[in-house]
Amino acid sequence: MKKVKVFYNQASGKNDEEEVLNTIKKFFDKKENQDFQLEFVNPESPEEAVRLAKKASQEKTDLIMALGGDGTINKICGGVFEAGGDSILGIIPNGTVNNLSKSLHIPQDIEAALENLKHGRMQKFDIAKVNDEYMISSLTLGILADIAQNVSSTEKKKFGPFAYLKDAYKVIRHNKSYHIELKYNGKTQVLKTKLLLITMTDTIGGRQALSLDAKVDDGLIRVYSLKEIHLLKILFHLNKLRKGKVADFMDITYFDTDHLEISTQSNKTKDVPYSRIDGDKSSPLPLDIKVYRKGLTTIVPK
Repeated sequence: MKKVKVFYNQASGKNDEEEVLNTIKKFFDKKENQDFQLEFVNPESPEEAVRLAKKASQEKTDLIMALGGDGTINKICGGVFEAGGDSILGIIPNGTVNNLSKSLHIPQDIEAALENLKHGRMQKFDIAKVNDEYMISSLTLGILADIAQNVSSTEKKKFGPFAYLKDAYKVIRHNKSYHIELKYNGKTQVLKTKLLLITMTDTIGGRQALSLDAKVDDGLIRVYSLKEIHLLKILFHLNKLRKGKVADFMDITYFDTDHLEISTQSNKTKDVPYSRIDGDKSSPLPLDIKVYRKGLTTIVPK
C-alpha cells in the first residue's frame, strides 16, 4: 500500500474546495488506484504546513500532493526540501495564477492533473530560500507588492487577478521609488527603483512573459528592475513585454544570479519597500536569496 498525503488550504483555490477534494477522492477510489492510502491534511498556518510537509517526507510518504496556488504549494515544497528533498511532489494547481505548474506544463484541469500523476515523468526543479522562507516562482518588491499589500486571500479567491485592481491606480499614481542595495555575483549595486521583480520560471502572473529562456532547473533567478513607470508606454509595449521583448522598454534592466542580497538605503520605515513571495507577504528587508538547483522532484507530462 502506497501512502499519499494531500495538503490543501481551505482559504486558497479558485475552485470550490469541497468539490476539488471530492474529485481527488473519487480518483483514488477507482479500482486501478486502490493500492494508495489517501490522507488529507489542512494545516492551520503556513508554519504548520511547512512542518507537516517536512514530517510527511521524513516518514517516507510515497507521494506528497500540494493542492492550491503558488503560495500554498510554496509551503509544501519548503517542508519537503527541509526533509532532504527526496519525496515526490504531486502538484495539483488550484490557485489564482499558478506560475510554477504552468512553467512545468502541468495540466490546469484538476482531473487532468491527477492523471498526470499516473502517467507523467519525473522532473527536478529549483527552490530558493529567502531568509527563513522559501520561493518557487517569484518575489516582488515595490509597486507590485504595494498594490497587493491589502488584498486578502478571500478577495483573491473571489475575484482572481481582478482583486488587485482596487489599489492599482492609487499606487501607480503615487509613483513611489525605493532606494535599495543589491549584492550579487561579486558586485554591489545601489538602485533607485519602482519595481524589483525576481523570477524563477518563464511564467509571470499566470502567463509566459519576460523570462522566456528561463528554466525551472537552471539554478538561477532573474532580477528585473524598473526605474520609471509610464502608463502609456507600458500599454504600448505590453504585447512585446509579454513575449519577452524588452529592447523597446529601456527602463527595464535585468541580470541572472544564484545568490542575491537586498537591503534598504533608508532608515525611515515608510521608505522600506514591501515584498511578496509567490503572492504572499514576506519578511521585511534585508533579504538573502539563495537558489538550490534541482532541489525538488515532481511529476510532469511526458
